[in-house]
Order: sequence, then C-alpha cells, then structure tokens
Amino acid sequence: MSENTISTVDELKDYLKKNLSEHRYIHTLGVAQTTEKVLRHYGCTDYVKTWNNFSAGEFCGLVHDLAREKRDQEILDYCKTNSLELKPEEVLSPVLAHGLVSAHMAARLCGEYPLSWYRAICLHTTGDREMDDLALSLFVADFIEPSRKFLTDDDRKRYLSSSSLTECTYAILCDMIEHWKRKGYHDASGSSLSLKADLEERIRRGN
Repeated sequence: MSENTISTVDELKDYLKKNLSEHRYIHTLGVAQTTEKVLRHYGCTDYVKTWNNFSAGEFCGLVHDLAREKRDQEILDYCKTNSLELKPEEVLSPVLAHGLVSAHMAARLCGEYPLSWYRAICLHTTGDREMDDLALSLFVADFIEPSRKFLTDDDRKRYLSSSSLTECTYAILCDMIEHWKRKGYHDASGSSLSLKADLEERIRRGN
C-alpha cells in the first residue's frame, strides 16, 4: 500500500498485520483497545477525540509500535533521512526513539493527523512532562494491555483502581522503572524522570 492511502481502521489493521510480527500485531490491538478503555474509565474528555475515520485511542494504539521491530541503526538512519531530532538518550539507546519514528511513519501512511496524537505516540515509551490525557492513557495502556505476561489481571485491576489517571500513571511509572532495573534493560531515562517529577507535582496539587 502506498503512502497516504490508509483511511480506515480496517485498512490500517491490514497494513499492520502484513508488516508486523504476530506478537507485535496482537500487542498493538491490545493497546488500541486498552487506550480506549482507560480514556472511558477515567472519564477523559479534554483531547481531540476523532480525526477522519479514526478515534484517538484506537489510532494511537494501533500505530504506536510501527517502528518497534526496526534495528537500532535503522532507527538512526530513518531519523537522519527524515530530519527527526533525537535526544541524547535516544542516540545512545535508539530503541527509545521508536515512538518518534512510529509517529512519523503513521503520518506518511495516513496523512497529517492531530499534533496531540503525534505527541502521545512519540512519548509512549518513556513519557515526559506535561502529557495530556490521551498521552497518559496510551502510556498506561502500553504497560497493562492483556498480552503483557508479566502482569496478572489483579495487577491491572490494582492500577485501574487508582483514583485518577495521574495516580494510575504514577503507579505504573514507578513499577516500570523498577522493572527496567530488575531486568537490566536500562536506567530510567531523563524523560521518564521528568514525567515522574511532573506527576508528583500534579498529585501534590490534587490534579
């Protein structure tokens, strides 16, 4: 399928099924469904809900990992070719930039969708300060979607029992940082630490 020709959910799913591994495809479906669920669960309304034939949570969930299976050098080459600016931590660990590349790829495939959706996709891996409800919901959904084997249903219920999306995201972020350490993946990125500080301030203010 050529660029800028995907205009429906079915076309997007068909593209993903053909271009992602089965494991990654199942994950994207789970994230899409779970992002919509989180937005409803916390009664989120302050975000751009639809664009063309797509809903925000479903679209962001479906495309968030378009570049996740690219090798590090492929990510670096894509960013150079398309003049995408990388943070220092992304240069050192290019996999952290797969959200940025995925967001750009989605625009080439589907057209210029809302900027807030683009930002949510860019930040879904590490997070950052001043994320809106859509970005936080995608971040949460990426961690708790049903195919994540390191979580139980009780874990998911515990996170979603948080009184606000902010507190839910904070609980997950703290557990993610611990998970990264335990698995020896990487230390918390500067962006993740910025998100943690931002969420702590929101909780302090009662937001």
